[in-house]
Amino acid sequence: MVNQINNNIRFKADTAAVSYNNRYTPPMPADNNMDDVFMLQAMEQQKATKKAQNKERWYKTGVTAQVVLAASFAVMAIATVLGLKKGGANGASKNIKLVWEDISKKTNFPNLTDDCVNPKVREFIQKMKKRGDVSKAVLDYTGMKNPEQCILMYGPSGTGKTFSGQILAKEIGAEYTKVQFADVSSPYIGQTSVEIQNVFKQLKATATKNPNKKYVVSFDEIDALLVPREKCGANNLHLAENRTAFLNGLDLIKDCSNLKIIGTTNVNPSSGNLDKASLSRFKNMIEIDLPNTTELEAALKFQLRDLKAVNEYKFFENNKSKVQSFVKELHKRKYSQRDVEDIAKKAVDDFGLTISEKSANPTAEKFDIKYLENAMKSKGLTTGAISDEVVPAWSKIQEPTEKMPLFLKMQLKGMNFWQKLKAVFGS
Repeated sequence: MVNQINNNIRFKADTAAVSYNNRYTPPMPADNNMDDVFMLQAMEQQKATKKAQNKERWYKTGVTAQVVLAASFAVMAIATVLGLKKGGANGASKNIKLVWEDISKKTNFPNLTDDCVNPKVREFIQKMKKRGDVSKAVLDYTGMKNPEQCILMYGPSGTGKTFSGQILAKEIGAEYTKVQFADVSSPYIGQTSVEIQNVFKQLKATATKNPNKKYVVSFDEIDALLVPREKCGANNLHLAENRTAFLNGLDLIKDCSNLKIIGTTNVNPSSGNLDKASLSRFKNMIEIDLPNTTELEAALKFQLRDLKAVNEYKFFENNKSKVQSFVKELHKRKYSQRDVEDIAKKAVDDFGLTISEKSANPTAEKFDIKYLENAMKSKGLTTGAISDEVVPAWSKIQEPTEKMPLFLKMQLKGMNFWQKLKAVFGS
């Protein structure tokens, strides 16, 4: 009987050992209480089962977290690819779209024969128009070349360099657009050169797509791109990259005979602050000086052309001597066309405020020269009067600061999160 009990105990112990993590449980002594033995074995088995369930639950949670993390990485990867495709290395492209306009459709825009146009510009445009009208047969027979593609206009600020480019576009029947350095500049390293390339690719595509149309594009403050090689040290490599991108752009569109490039700058080419290799691409260089008295008077009339108080009471016809004296003072102070625009605007504002406060019948008031004189006195000095020395734009350009793109920061955070999960579920 005792042997049978011992065999039963050994059988149950062996069964428990097999069901509990394959561990062997030695037989209990025959004299122990059987209920205690079975209770201990049941508790051990419950603990093992619970531990296995917890481990399986954590494993499933870890797999879910890995799937979610992988999906987030996939989304970030797609966003990164789209960002790189759209905006270059840092996904920070301005995506500049050139907007063309037909100057001939602008109302009250001056003509080439008007006195407000610089005489040098007028003569140059007239000659360019004549050369553009020469037939192909004459070109082939005489060896004449088509008018140069690149034109540089330099002179003091506000003398009408951009305006001259618009006049050229109007006279040759071309569409016009303007590119400023602020349009292509970027705080990201290498991104400005990418923007410059994008602009020239657009110019190439537009001119090639419409060979029968003419186009004129002005690059304002072009000195920001034409940095002398000797000025580009180790700390100014970004300036050299911008210049290279611009020169490569000129090479890209050199076969587009229906496209003309106008560079405007306040820097004199003889100052040494413009790259010589770049200047060799501009076969025509036109210096636009401060306006003479004839141009200043024409600019003044143009700015006041829509004022009823001027036209109805014939201000210029009835005040010829006063206007001439006023224009001579403008010339003496080295004022530009832009200064005349500012003075005319302030004079009109003062005139309007005065008659609004004091006159019961505003339309009976006449515009007086005193409003122009007061506006000139408050104007003070101008660029031409302060100094003849011009600081090149490239010397004011701050060095780009390399910033970590947002998608890269997100990826780094994701990597840290993955490492934490691996530490929890990998053990």
